[in-house]
Amino acid sequence: MSSFSRFWLALLLMGSASLAYSRPEVIRADIPYYSDDYFKQGVVRDIESEKNYEEIYQFYTYYEVIYDSSERVKVFREYKRGVLIHEEHYQYDKDAIKRTVVQ
Repeated sequence: MSSFSRFWLALLLMGSASLAYSRPEVIRADIPYYSDDYFKQGVVRDIESEKNYEEIYQFYTYYEVIYDSSERVKVFREYKRGVLIHEEHYQYDKDAIKRTVVQ
């Protein structure tokens, strides 16, 4: 493979890596996890890379997620300048996901 081909392959791989989402490495039930970004999968919102609270508090908008014992999102919260502005709760059964938006 020529160096030119390797260069384009590397660029292609780097570009597609940004599309991947990452969840916290270790997930514990009922513990809050924080991030400055989220993604939506179906009706469920989940955070991207986990950050500690001191790190994300500096951002204008940040997100909090609480998982259940099956590592599924149970609560999603959005904050602006430290004030809760949006909250969603999820309940799972074998056929569907029920989303409740808290006002």
